[in-house]
Amino acid sequence: MKLANIIFCALGFTFLGNAVYAQKQNQAIDQVVAVVDTSLITKIELERRVALIEKQFKTANRQLPPAAELRKQILERLISEQIQQNIAKEQGIRVSDAELERILANVIGQSKLSSAEFKAKLEKDGMSFNRYKEDLRREVIAARLREREVDARVRVSEAEIDNYIAEKNRGKIAQEGNSEIYLAQLVISVPGNASQADIAVAREKAEGLLKQASAEKDFLGFSKKVAVTGSGIRSEDLGYRTLDRLPQLLVDAANNISANQMVPRLLQSGAGFHIVKVMDRKGAAVASSVDITITQTQARHILLKHRSGVTDQEAQRRLNSFKEQIKTKVSDFSQMAKKYSEDGSAPGGGALGWMSPGELVPEFEQAMNRLNINEVSEPVRTEFGWHLIQVIERRNTKLSSDKQRDYARAALRERKLDQAYEDWIRQIRDGATVEIRSID
Repeated sequence: MKLANIIFCALGFTFLGNAVYAQKQNQAIDQVVAVVDTSLITKIELERRVALIEKQFKTANRQLPPAAELRKQILERLISEQIQQNIAKEQGIRVSDAELERILANVIGQSKLSSAEFKAKLEKDGMSFNRYKEDLRREVIAARLREREVDARVRVSEAEIDNYIAEKNRGKIAQEGNSEIYLAQLVISVPGNASQADIAVAREKAEGLLKQASAEKDFLGFSKKVAVTGSGIRSEDLGYRTLDRLPQLLVDAANNISANQMVPRLLQSGAGFHIVKVMDRKGAAVASSVDITITQTQARHILLKHRSGVTDQEAQRRLNSFKEQIKTKVSDFSQMAKKYSEDGSAPGGGALGWMSPGELVPEFEQAMNRLNINEVSEPVRTEFGWHLIQVIERRNTKLSSDKQRDYARAALRERKLDQAYEDWIRQIRDGATVEIRSID
């Protein structure tokens, strides 16, 4: 996952839970609920996260798990996050104050709020600006650790790309965006340093659970019963996902399995043994012949580069002035770009040509994708400077053979990243010293 994507998600994540948490913060009795190596997780931290998740579920109109189960799951997430912070500290991963200020400016820019409005909203939600900054620092550190420990180690071979494209052409993979599958699974954990005897015991345990699960009508209910603390078993409700958002292990296993049917065999990964059920399928049927088609965007921009002595606020003010002139038709976008844009696209009126997914930095691409035809964006901050973006046209186009390989590589990498990250989280959790205290 791109670091920028994680950071921008943090904006919504933090705002969402603050108002609920602010009401409870003064009432919570601060006590230690878990010790992670030499770090502590307090009751206030747990209550804050519980309030956030509860609000997310209510906003999405989803039923909450039982209170005790929810608190247990959230505490495990907090433990995982703290383990990552501890590892990052040992490895010397830091985010300086100057870096944090640049990242924060980017987040504020994407919120479409001024700095003063952003701070005011935080205060209204009951969170200090300094607390928000420190939360953001932790999220960036965790993202950098993941990039080092997981993302950098994931490789996609040329043979895997060949197989992916061949399957596309044979119609063995449903058209992305038209078909989704709903999976749930039980995972019987196997530590990374397990002996062959330990693996054999885990396999025998998993085979017994597979027989029991196959006889149960309510797979999720059964999963929650057996996935008790200390059992080495966890239950995962993966929900609806397109095939490109699932690990290849699960995609292959679920192939030709109908809705409400079990995968009839155990699956094995670095995390342990998997028992999988296809809960549901929806969307189009599998295509008989598929071309890889993508949406391209034709856009133009005005860029003001980062310069010493020019603040982000000044760059934003200038771009907002340009936008107002374009809106009131005092000048058009192309003229403004020729006159003011500080990059090689200026002579062409800021035109960038037809851009495919992944060819632009994430902040720019995300802002561009939210625009309608002829719409002009708010100022957008990237590593290159501040941009004003206008979308001219969009089209669907078939990928050339070279572009197909790039697309296949990205899709396969995304699948592998999910599984690799899950395996890594289980490994570091197994290797940490964790003492869980009362969380009632």
